[in-house]
Amino acid sequence: PGAVSPSIIAHFGMTFNYYVYIIVVANAVGAFGSLAAGLADRWGRANLVAYGLCITGVLILFGVPNAPNQFTYGLLFAIVGVVEGVILVATPALVRDFSPQLGRASAMGFWTLGPVVGSLVVAVVSSNTLSHLTAWQDQFIICGIVGLVVAAIAVVGLRELSPQLRDQLMV
Repeated sequence: PGAVSPSIIAHFGMTFNYYVYIIVVANAVGAFGSLAAGLADRWGRANLVAYGLCITGVLILFGVPNAPNQFTYGLLFAIVGVVEGVILVATPALVRDFSPQLGRASAMGFWTLGPVVGSLVVAVVSSNTLSHLTAWQDQFIICGIVGLVVAAIAVVGLRELSPQLRDQLMV
């Protein structure tokens, strides 16, 4: 939303403070949502990430762009925050599971590039599409489509390691 926040604020007639509060609430509920990542041992980290990506993709593609008012927009944004909170806790554990012990620092460094590169990609995409696409919703549709493609790849290709293999010391 950062790339199109002025358009979102104008579309819903929000005050800037109201918009900032939406972001603060979404981040706060996302932090509490991260506590739900404790379910990873029962449902599996790979499942939490793959299906969390599906939920996020659907909400960004269909929910947020079709929000009828500022309250619904904020509610949907908060739900996305909860799901992302779970994913952001489960993914480092997956990185740890899939990387040898000596390569974990490099793997975690690579993982931390994700949000940074994602922000840069959003800036590039929005700066190249805002002049032809008029509605702010179009940016969410682009993100939702990309998110669902990544989710489909994760659902098909991301599998949990067996507990014996995960607990094995790899050097």
